[in-house]
Amino acid sequence: MTSLMNISVFTALILASSHLRADSYDFKPGLWENSSTIEIIEIDAPPEAETMMRSTFERGMETETVCYKSLDYLLELDADQEFVCKKEIKRISANKMELEESCTGTDMKSKTVGEVNLNGKTLTSTSISEFETPFHDGPIKIKLKVVSSGKYIGACN
Repeated sequence: MTSLMNISVFTALILASSHLRADSYDFKPGLWENSSTIEIIEIDAPPEAETMMRSTFERGMETETVCYKSLDYLLELDADQEFVCKKEIKRISANKMELEESCTGTDMKSKTVGEVNLNGKTLTSTSISEFETPFHDGPIKIKLKVVSSGKYIGACN
């Protein structure tokens, strides 16, 4: 379940990993503090799974500190995830991109549509993600809204 949460929190940012260059966007590499909130828009799951999903995602704001050596680091999937993804990125400006991604993995598929706004030492993103994964009592389908913000806090150690 943790990998599903990690994927959903950063999906809007993950989408552009193979298409971005830090010098073409207003982004400062270094140590960042990122905060995200997740809202369950819709869930279709057996009662046991729904309870588990709600307790996983309805925790309020989550914050972490991460070193991003480049914009590509910010946008990477976890190394232990095995997904095949189709990505479409629309560059609006040096400060804004719109993203769409569809992924399939061994036991999950997802679709995300979102927007990322960069402003040198700050960023915001909003995305809507739909996931489907098997569960012993039937498939779980969930639609989430993820709102994230980040701020540069200094050089990496």
